[in-house]
Amino acid sequence: MLLIEMTSPEVDALPRDIVVLIPIASCEQHSIHLPVFTDSMIGGEVARRVHERIPDDVLVLPVQWLGYSQHHIRYPGTVSAISETHLLLMMDIVASMVGHGFQKILVQNSHGGNSSGISVLLQRLMERYPEGEVEFYFRWAWASGDKLDEIREPGRGSGHAGETETSMVMAMRPDLVRTDKLDADGERDGMRVPGVASYYRFDQRTRHGGVGDPRVASAEKGERMLDASAEEVAAQVLEIRKLHPFAGQ
Repeated sequence: MLLIEMTSPEVDALPRDIVVLIPIASCEQHSIHLPVFTDSMIGGEVARRVHERIPDDVLVLPVQWLGYSQHHIRYPGTVSAISETHLLLMMDIVASMVGHGFQKILVQNSHGGNSSGISVLLQRLMERYPEGEVEFYFRWAWASGDKLDEIREPGRGSGHAGETETSMVMAMRPDLVRTDKLDADGERDGMRVPGVASYYRFDQRTRHGGVGDPRVASAEKGERMLDASAEEVAAQVLEIRKLHPFAGQ
């Protein structure tokens, strides 16, 4: 089911163990060849394909496009929440659905910068609903690395605005990909120490905001990637729906 196409009485008639899928994404720079809405386009398309596969087992919410993108903020077109705002926004979305009685919530993320906030979100939800009457889950929008590696070119790397995202946008909206500007980009020399974590803005890390080589991308690869991602998410939605709620002590 797609929430945006339903009336309130139709939503109210749904079984409360249907899995509520919440796509979380961003609006941010994607190098010099992809639109700023790339993450939201990908997350929304994967969720739509999940709905097509199992419409009676999933309730898909609209894409939450405002994400944490402060590490991209110096690039024009990036629209970002700060961590606290993003966390509260996600909490309010989840609380709305829980308030309507839905018991199984799956957050689907298509932007790496959101991952830390989602980890805190799951902690806060555990604290807010301590009796285990609601189940909360998280997964990435795209398929596992092994499945995508069967499609991607070996040895090229595929991070932000790289082969994977570029291929997916080519499959969805080829008119939005500036194919004359495809160029490999990535970490600048001296920006990483093995085994040590750090956090840098993308204008510090890269030449023009990308990671990986988009020149090997294609619409055919993107279609396969989107399908593989939707198949994996749909399979996990079905597994989540089968689970019995945990009874808190």
